[in-house]
Amino acid sequence: MKKRWKASLILAAGLLIPTTVWAAGSQITAQLSPQIMMLLEGRVIGTPSEAPISYNGKTYVPLRLVGESLGYEVKWDGANNTISIKNPEEDYPLVKNDAVEILTTEANYDYITSMDSKSFLGGINLDFTYTLTKDVSRPPVIVMETLTKDHTVLTSETKLLNTKAGTYKDFIIGDKNRLPYSVKMKREDVIKQMTEDYYYRIKIK
Repeated sequence: MKKRWKASLILAAGLLIPTTVWAAGSQITAQLSPQIMMLLEGRVIGTPSEAPISYNGKTYVPLRLVGESLGYEVKWDGANNTISIKNPEEDYPLVKNDAVEILTTEANYDYITSMDSKSFLGGINLDFTYTLTKDVSRPPVIVMETLTKDHTVLTSETKLLNTKAGTYKDFIIGDKNRLPYSVKMKREDVIKQMTEDYYYRIKIK
């Protein structure tokens, strides 16, 4: 059932897109639409508290959620009523390598039972293929980060790629973290829950 939501849709309130309907200080009556799924390359993003809203025949989604899911840094400047969207500051002292083209990625969610059998430890392993368009003197680096649904980075793994032009298949094994699930859950339920609670992003350096 859709919930009614009254809100002042000023920029400080919610970071929603598109912005063509904004009128500073005006109030509207909109509807939360938790039944609308937001998919990023087939992966569900968002939580019930970040549901899209429907208003006047249009659907609005949280800009911060979408932007950060795509790897951008989203900031709100209340003093100047400005939203800035930019690439995040580099975490690694390496230049971006445009010679690498990622062709395919396939995430494999996996877990094990802890040694004391009281919890699950899970993570994301990534199979990927890529093309190196030209020979390079320095091995490109692929960085895979595992994040929670609130965009907290849990792990970060790196791997050196090839230096000779060509197409390659490779993989990254992600570190495992303690999962907040009951050890009584069935395997298929654990995997399903992991796909809803965790996601990955990659960078090429």
